[in-house]
Amino acid sequence: MFFTKSLPYFYLALMSLFLFASCNHKQTKHQTDIENLYAIKRTPAQKDSISKKYEGDVDKILRLTNTVAHQTYIDSVLNGLRYASNQKAFFAITALAEHDAKKKHDLSRLAQIYEKKAVYYHDNQQLDSVYHYYLQAELLYKKTSDSLALAENVFYQARLFYEAGFDKESEVKLYQALKILQKYPNSPILIEANQLKSFYLISYKEYEASLSILLETYETLKKDEGKYTILPVEKYNLALSNLLGNIAMTYFDLEDYKQAEQYALEALTYYRKSPTSIQVYAHINSTYHLALYYQNQDSNIIDRLTESYQIYTKLNHPFYAIDVSIFISDIYWERNQMNQSQAWLEQAYTIANANNFYNHKKEIIENILTKHKDIQTSNLVKELIEVNYLLDSMQKETLESFAKIEYNTLILEQENETLKQRIYFVYLGAFIIIGTLLFILIYVRLKNRNKDLAHSNSQKSKNEQIMNLLIENNTIENVTILKERNRIAKDLHDGIINSIFTLRFNTQLLEIPNETLKGMLVDELVHLENKVRDISHSFSQQNIFQNKSFEKLLTELVGKQSNKNRTSFSIAFESNLCLEHLTTVQKVNIYQIIQEAFQNVNKHACASLCKLKVTTEKNCIVLSIKDNGKGIKPSTSFRGIGLSNMKERAQLIGAQLTINSDFGKGTAIHLYLTNN
Repeated sequence: MFFTKSLPYFYLALMSLFLFASCNHKQTKHQTDIENLYAIKRTPAQKDSISKKYEGDVDKILRLTNTVAHQTYIDSVLNGLRYASNQKAFFAITALAEHDAKKKHDLSRLAQIYEKKAVYYHDNQQLDSVYHYYLQAELLYKKTSDSLALAENVFYQARLFYEAGFDKESEVKLYQALKILQKYPNSPILIEANQLKSFYLISYKEYEASLSILLETYETLKKDEGKYTILPVEKYNLALSNLLGNIAMTYFDLEDYKQAEQYALEALTYYRKSPTSIQVYAHINSTYHLALYYQNQDSNIIDRLTESYQIYTKLNHPFYAIDVSIFISDIYWERNQMNQSQAWLEQAYTIANANNFYNHKKEIIENILTKHKDIQTSNLVKELIEVNYLLDSMQKETLESFAKIEYNTLILEQENETLKQRIYFVYLGAFIIIGTLLFILIYVRLKNRNKDLAHSNSQKSKNEQIMNLLIENNTIENVTILKERNRIAKDLHDGIINSIFTLRFNTQLLEIPNETLKGMLVDELVHLENKVRDISHSFSQQNIFQNKSFEKLLTELVGKQSNKNRTSFSIAFESNLCLEHLTTVQKVNIYQIIQEAFQNVNKHACASLCKLKVTTEKNCIVLSIKDNGKGIKPSTSFRGIGLSNMKERAQLIGAQLTINSDFGKGTAIHLYLTNN
């Protein structure tokens, strides 16, 4: 009954556990992606080298049977492959990792995989795909409430918009990231975000404000030198040299060439400590030698700038290659070397045209029209108009493309959320229905079991009543017999014995000649008197259960058994065994146990023989019921109500009950009762 009452609470607890388990999943800890943060470009040869380096790892991962268990290893290989030239290997490993992350519902890991895809596409200048995967990752970071990971992701989006020439959109994203990063003053993301902010201020000609932000960022990073809590030592030197290069460039824009020279020189010092990015070297190299040139200290400026130009070309970094080309053109123009100046502008135009950099194309054409008036201007003016038109249309088209990607991503996410909710409610509904059915089934089963138990208890009570009636009847019968025996004994004693005594006395008084005959008669009368007295005493002392002993009751119980299988029941007692010392409670319960055993034989055993044997063993009375029937199935595990009642009765009288069954061969029940 307790289980029936507590079942609804158990069911609710199980449902709560299900709901809790469906909403909580282990999430991979996010770590700042330093490689992506500094966006180091690699040459084709370097990419091929990376592919070769990871060939063995790729083969090993593709042969793994349990990729979930090797998450850390797979993710580390992916970090390297995103900068490799082997596209097939990268996407094969990405597919495995993505499948595992979705399977484990690890949103953080899935977001990091999407960002790895974005890095790969970014390295290959597929900006629409870059934006798509950054958006996918952003949605996942919002779900996990990982604010630092979200800030890093939004910063990458801001940098992407900046590179694509969408300054307003980039600024919006940047300030979203900076708002979150206020809580993380020692984050390396904040170092880079502040520098991007300074670039916008430069574009607005706010050089002093830009310089102030850069110098403040420099102080923060400089304080960490030797501690390296913000960045590890190698990345620290790279980050600081790049920051110093940007400070030098800002001083250059302010025409403070001496300061530009000093900061660029300091930048080169830090770069040489960890020369891991020739891209950063090209940036610092250009700034340093331009600062020297405008102080009239570097006559070899063209060669220095050409060195940086070649590095950017080798890295397939057209954006900065164009900027250096324009610097070289300006220097040739200042030296009045018009042909060389025009050639470098045309070179810059070719690069801009090949990469659809319409802002650069516009700047180059305006430069040509301003500084090279001897060139046919009508065509250039016409082209400038076309470039302006293309610039507007391309910007509009690209923005629409980005907006479409954002819209599709959000719509897809909403559809996924709706689908997840529907699936969730379907599962919940199915769980409730199944749970309700199980509850009803268990309730009905328990109810039927309670009915069976009540019926069994009722039958048990009736059997006890019958047994008590039998004992009571036996007692009444024995009392009646005892009374009758006492009456006969009294009659014998008071009547016959007295009569014999009188006859013997009178005979002794007789005077007859034959004294021998007289003595014989007197002796016979004495013998007869003693005999009658013995019979009288025997009748008066007879035990009440002599004619209905417990052994006889058991014998009668055996004789009453019959079934459709015509089982032959028999009973055997050990010689000189007496059970009359047993208490009434013991006799009643032993009788019921044997009766229940016979009932099971009649109902289930299909036996031809069944024998009840009563013996002694050490200090115990042993009652054994053995049959040669079909036995009890192992799956039944002796849990029937009748068997349970037998065990309860045995416990009640302090006896031990054992049941042994060999399926297909028969059953043996032994009752061990201490013989006090």
